[in-house]
Amino acid sequence: MRILGLSINKSNLALRLQQLIILILHLALLAWITFVLNNSGNMQVSTVLYHFLGLSLAGALLIRGCAYWGKRLYLKEQKKKK
Repeated sequence: MRILGLSINKSNLALRLQQLIILILHLALLAWITFVLNNSGNMQVSTVLYHFLGLSLAGALLIRGCAYWGKRLYLKEQKKKK
């Protein structure tokens, strides 16, 4: 099956599901960033700082989690090939 030019079949379903989840998480983080930037003028400085602290932690965890998940999936596929 092809959706938006992407080939989806049984062998790469896990990869495509992983990519969809990562996309959704990145879009949620982007929405949070947009919210903070649009409303930071109405917030106290401490609130804005806490939001940016949360954004940076969420971004770092998202990057680390995606890298770990991607490596795990890659190694799993390499085992199947052997």
